[in-house]
Amino acid sequence: MKKYSKIIFIALLFLCVQVSNAGPYQDAAEKLGYTELAATFSAEKVARLLNTKIDQLSNNALAEAQAQAVLLVLGAPLAEPELSRFIANYKKLDNAYVGNIGEASLYQRINTLWQTAEHQPRSPFAISLRNLIKLGVANGYNIATSPWPQFDPERQLVYGHNDIHHAQQLLALMASEGITARVGFSLKTSAYMHRDGWGPVPTNAVPLGDNRFLIEAQEYNLHFEFPSSADKQRFMALINRYSKQYEGQRGPLIYGAWWQPFYRSFAPADGFNEVSQVQISNAGETAVVIVTPDKADTLKKDIAKLKQDWTIVNVNVWVNPAFYRYLGGGFQ
Repeated sequence: MKKYSKIIFIALLFLCVQVSNAGPYQDAAEKLGYTELAATFSAEKVARLLNTKIDQLSNNALAEAQAQAVLLVLGAPLAEPELSRFIANYKKLDNAYVGNIGEASLYQRINTLWQTAEHQPRSPFAISLRNLIKLGVANGYNIATSPWPQFDPERQLVYGHNDIHHAQQLLALMASEGITARVGFSLKTSAYMHRDGWGPVPTNAVPLGDNRFLIEAQEYNLHFEFPSSADKQRFMALINRYSKQYEGQRGPLIYGAWWQPFYRSFAPADGFNEVSQVQISNAGETAVVIVTPDKADTLKKDIAKLKQDWTIVNVNVWVNPAFYRYLGGGFQ
């Protein structure tokens, strides 16, 4: 009996050693549910997918290389902590992720999402926020009315606009310049002060007194998850060249280019300006008011004067220079 117990113990020990020898890519493939698929990958396929030579795949390293190849097929990042976030979010439903730059059907898909979106009426919460803008503390706010995609914040940019034709041209422009990214789409309700240089005041603008008018509109966010955080600078250069108006400009621009394009990063990025994103939540709604850091405390005090039961959270984000100038009252 002791002899058999010893054999069983050795066998179990052997199994534990085998499991412990599994590399990080094998562990990731198992958590994602692709272990069996990895085992079907021949050495030739692995070498092709990993762009390496077959003779560099030893028997001991083949299983880990098979798992790595599977992760590449799935579009999973290979470095931590991005890989762990990918695993954590992989089986979650992400209706806000719509495709990748360069896919021909992407332009029609986002158009359909926009055309079928239901108009969101102004809630009492949104209407009460007008007082913040009327006080002159904030230039505007927006409220997300649909979920955001589950993107990596280190590599994500969020770009806001109000015309879907502009979005289609921007996505095609990015593809033409070789900029790749995963693309997400979400809806929002926006309110902002009308500027003199923007032309006539829309008929549905809300008067705030002293010849000031508030524009309220249904808009959207394009979410980009780039392969690298360095791609944010490539995106900024593209916007500055083809999607931002300048006084006296003669060069061609894509449809719907703004004087102050609005996009933000949730991590520090070269060329971006740090601002305060004040998030005001009430009954399941969250309004985002972006101000320069020196105005964040004043905004909080003005919110407190309204004596509302709101939850307020302040986070740092980084915005493009044109929008930063807009926060300070700049024209362009």
